[in-house]
Amino acid sequence: MRTEEGIDLFSKPVDLAPLETDGKPPRGLTEEGWVRTTGWLQVGDHPVSSALVAALTGLLWASVGAAVLVREFPVTAGVLVLATPVVTGVGWWLFTSRIRPASVARNVAAKPAESLVPGDLVRLYGSIGPVGQVAEVALGEDVDVTFQGGLRQSWPADSVVRVAELLN
Repeated sequence: MRTEEGIDLFSKPVDLAPLETDGKPPRGLTEEGWVRTTGWLQVGDHPVSSALVAALTGLLWASVGAAVLVREFPVTAGVLVLATPVVTGVGWWLFTSRIRPASVARNVAAKPAESLVPGDLVRLYGSIGPVGQVAEVALGEDVDVTFQGGLRQSWPADSVVRVAELLN
């Protein structure tokens, strides 16, 4: 049952922060209550590792550098092509796991903003980016959503939002 302000009086209470299925807080949880994420590239239901994307990008740039160096320094060009993808992939993995932790997330559904309920994990800015857990939904001309931690977002009622799942 919703009040005149559009607040669902019988929604179940939500924890203070998003949790993984094993009950631990996600790796990318910020003090504001939203979660930094990777996994913006998906093949079907499977997120592609951002470290793999970084390694492939490193390989691309190393190939360009090697093409320039191969006549003068062929051994350096070969080492560059072999080492750069490893360094960029491992570097990105260290960055997203230790320095600036981010959780792997995948989009699992798309639904109209007006059908959001407390507890939903939603991409805050489209189909990629950080995830927030819905704490309160107020229906009106626009759907006003308050996330855990106090962040507020408004969407038109028929706007499609992405529901995500946190994997770590």
